[in-house]
Amino acid sequence: MNIFEELQEKKAKVLSLAQKAADYGWIAKSAKGNMSNTISLEEIKKKIEEDKLTIGVIGQMKCGKSTFLNAFIFEDDVLPAAITPMTAALTVITYGSEKKIKVDFYTSDEWAEQKMQAKRNLSEAETPLEESKIKAAKDLVTQSVSLGDQLTLLLNTSKEDSLDNLIEYVGAEGKYVSITKSVTIYYPKDYLKGVEIVDTPGFNDPIVAREERTKNFLKKADVVLMMMYAGRPYSVQDRDILFNQVHQCGIGKVLIGINKYDIPYCDPTHPLNEQEISNYVKQELQKSCRECNDRTLAEILLSEEPLPISAEMALLSKLPMSKIEASEPYKYAWNRLCRDFGINTQKEMSEWSHVKDLEMAIKGVIANEKERVLFAKPLHAILAVGQNKVSDTTLQIETNREISRTLSLPDDELEEREDELRRACKRIDKKIIVLNYDLDDESDKLKKAGRQTLIDVFEHSCNELRQVIDNDWGRFKNVKSIEPKIEAITNHMITKDLRMATMDLIDSVKPKYKKVTNDFLSEISDILLRYIPDFDADIFCRTTISKINFDFNEDIFKVCNDEDSSTFWEEIGNAIDGIVEFYTLGLSNFFSHSNIKRQYHQMINKIEQDGTNITDEILDTIFSQKERIKKIISQACIEDLEHPLQEEIKAAREAEEDRNKNIKDKEDKISYLEGTQKVLIAQLDELKAASDLILKTTSI
Repeated sequence: MNIFEELQEKKAKVLSLAQKAADYGWIAKSAKGNMSNTISLEEIKKKIEEDKLTIGVIGQMKCGKSTFLNAFIFEDDVLPAAITPMTAALTVITYGSEKKIKVDFYTSDEWAEQKMQAKRNLSEAETPLEESKIKAAKDLVTQSVSLGDQLTLLLNTSKEDSLDNLIEYVGAEGKYVSITKSVTIYYPKDYLKGVEIVDTPGFNDPIVAREERTKNFLKKADVVLMMMYAGRPYSVQDRDILFNQVHQCGIGKVLIGINKYDIPYCDPTHPLNEQEISNYVKQELQKSCRECNDRTLAEILLSEEPLPISAEMALLSKLPMSKIEASEPYKYAWNRLCRDFGINTQKEMSEWSHVKDLEMAIKGVIANEKERVLFAKPLHAILAVGQNKVSDTTLQIETNREISRTLSLPDDELEEREDELRRACKRIDKKIIVLNYDLDDESDKLKKAGRQTLIDVFEHSCNELRQVIDNDWGRFKNVKSIEPKIEAITNHMITKDLRMATMDLIDSVKPKYKKVTNDFLSEISDILLRYIPDFDADIFCRTTISKINFDFNEDIFKVCNDEDSSTFWEEIGNAIDGIVEFYTLGLSNFFSHSNIKRQYHQMINKIEQDGTNITDEILDTIFSQKERIKKIISQACIEDLEHPLQEEIKAAREAEEDRNKNIKDKEDKISYLEGTQKVLIAQLDELKAASDLILKTTSI
């Protein structure tokens, strides 16, 4: 079972558990009319079925990306290898009920840009990349002549076609390759449901429109796989992709595969084994990270071991032997690899390919990042509902027992009981006022300290930006040379420094809030034991704490929750990016060095100024949930405890026959609640065991 099949199996198990929770009445079946704060079955289904797992594959041309994807996804030679930059189309692979492709052609403006580029002389190019852009544009325009009048009709459009015709859009001699911007492949394998694999034409794509689309896909990728060629691992081009391109996309997870390891492994003069190849790349990465001095990128690139693989061996292990025998290239490769590695079976070929190691690495990232949010959140929410139902039922049983005891009291003791309850309620109400004050006081202290910490993050990052402008950027350097550093600093501020400072603040808030609420409940327990000794104060306190802890774990401090916070942090990132874009748009070497510096300093001052507003927004998000704690405790003390007891004392003063009837009603209700409690506990145990099994298999 591959990782995508496992993902679908887990989705099915979570949905089955959610369906049971809905059948038990724990959660609503439909989102429409759902008045509770709990997620509905319909919303869980929508989230799990529509949430896409995106895997981006990047690297130089001819590093074996297409071969890897043919082995990893299709287990067949579906994707043709890209021969030139022109044929290296952006390809997205996802689920479809039938095999087909959807092709997006260039827009009129994009094509006009290519035609202008094609008119340039190669001698005008100042860099290898610029030369590559001119060459690719010339090739595109030359090959497009064969389309004749069709060309203008196809620009600005999309087209569906059979998968059998894929080569016409991405093949070296393909009829439409000159105007194809991207291709989506729909493939009828269930494990591709909710999965999106992006085979990129690479960074430094000579076609600007394709490069921008590539970057947009990779920004949302859950896993990015950087493929290198083992014959020349970690080349200058590889370094450029990682250090001049990757971090500009905001990519947070990168795995490195070193393809075709069998070539240096079988070198007759200087053979290298898998560990030696991996160590070499790792050492070069460490060296580059030190030279680059980019903390964020270093953390990303050094967090995983580079993995040598052979995509060709993996594909040969999955193709039918009849297909291998019928193809001279496949037959030659099979015989060569069997001879060099002493292989006799396809199973051995698969083991020697080491693709399973890379698959497990991808699976590990998915489990730690994607599945934790996709599966753990709804499972925890469902179990919390069940636990609350058990706690509420337990509290109802105890409350009804206390009411039954009260109803059985003679008149003189009933009057004394009423007086005790009145004094208890008065003391509890005063404690609630003190609790609200304590929560406000603790919040104000923490908010003040947290505000300064977050503002310090902005000041530190802005000082780093000033260092780049004033000291690192020479008078005769191109303004474009400092853009990567500016983007790296602002990205690190948002993705690392601000998040870490926010998490540290949250980690300091939670124990303070818990201490205040636990101290309050301890005092309430003492009051209940003193004035209503027959009432089980421990059950009341545990039930209330359970509700507060549920909010701590699921709803409070949403700013730190992976799923709910993505939009929050994205908006902050967009705000900062908007400032940078506003002040840098249109800057070029036509402006004087001093004018550009002035513009950048205005930008930095604006970021620092807006940092105050962003800080307040973060703090408001963190501390706004304080009011929910107050509401939970107030409801538990007044509505769930005081009011029922007061009502029943009033009822106890009624006529004798009514009192006896009320006692019988309470005893019947207690019996019913005890039966309900047993059912709920059994249901909770059942779903908890199923949830534990799902989450256990999710962890790597």
